[in-house]
Amino acid sequence: MTADNMKAEPIKEYYIAYFDLLGYKEFFRNYPDKVENFLQVIYEAISLTTSYIQEVNSSPIATDIGNLSIQTKIFSDNILLCLEKTTTNVDYPRFLAFLTIIADIQRNFILRYGLFLRGGITIGKLSFNEDFIFGQGLIDAVSLEENAIYPRIIIGQATLDYVLQPHFVQQSDLKQACEIESRAHSGAYISDEELAFCNSIMPAMNMEKFYLQWREHLLFPTSDGMVVLNYLYCLDINSMVDQTAMVQMLDFLKTFSPKDYQRLSNLSSNQKQRLEQHKARIIEKINEFGKYDNLDISKVKEAGIREHILKKYLWVLTFHNYVCMVYGISSCMIKSGSTCDVRFMRMTAEVFKDDLPGVKQQNEN
Repeated sequence: MTADNMKAEPIKEYYIAYFDLLGYKEFFRNYPDKVENFLQVIYEAISLTTSYIQEVNSSPIATDIGNLSIQTKIFSDNILLCLEKTTTNVDYPRFLAFLTIIADIQRNFILRYGLFLRGGITIGKLSFNEDFIFGQGLIDAVSLEENAIYPRIIIGQATLDYVLQPHFVQQSDLKQACEIESRAHSGAYISDEELAFCNSIMPAMNMEKFYLQWREHLLFPTSDGMVVLNYLYCLDINSMVDQTAMVQMLDFLKTFSPKDYQRLSNLSSNQKQRLEQHKARIIEKINEFGKYDNLDISKVKEAGIREHILKKYLWVLTFHNYVCMVYGISSCMIKSGSTCDVRFMRMTAEVFKDDLPGVKQQNEN
């Protein structure tokens, strides 16, 4: 291709996820002798991500719900995933599937490799091909990553505006149906026309309810006013889909797409195991950054950096315990405490008790 006939891809609207690895720069500064091993870990994690995306893109279900073809760009510790937005009636399920995939990637980075991610998800315009990416959407996604602070993927306002609105029933119809239902519960007279209206929109309302439950599992509002992706989500499909329909769907998937059948049938079965693995990863980080015993008193700057990192993982600890409460798995909660190292006047943290095998116990003397 000559310079005369080269042409950029047209600018289109995309769902955009951008994230990077937490602690990447600090590792090179603190552990130069372990860079080769770190490189291998990152390479394996990113290779797993690309393989997962390829598997999703080739899934019969992904094709069936509307070309769920995710494009990727990876450079060093930066990962960009994009899904072109459409105007089809399956675009909202496509977007929720995109969020679910990002959550799966974030969780796998942590549980398999101990690599925590920080980033953002937005909706924006891009020109995107194999060699070049350009557009306001990328700027917005990078800005979200810079403001995430903690190991979390922030959902941008444009994305929230889209995801929180009704998609299968008009807001006015929903309001009218709710008013009729309220009157019916109070014993008021409901006309045949009103009853027929409610029955006519019931399928759309059930669809709205299904995707509402899916969405609620994926979004986590934080105390600082952010909404972040819940990578520890647990979708109990049995509570979201009629049991008869669920059995029929799984029987069909078993033949039509065995990998999708395996993924769907195991969505909620291993939640306790996931939380135990997540707990172990957090404890590793608290043990690594929660004290300053190995620092000489002259290492004031290093102590400040360590405290800065510790606060990030304390945020993850709080998030973890919240998820444990939401799903009623209190045995996986982390009991911790903090105090102050008087030499540096910096926060310390420790885990009081843990029953996971292979994890060093704290505060038992």
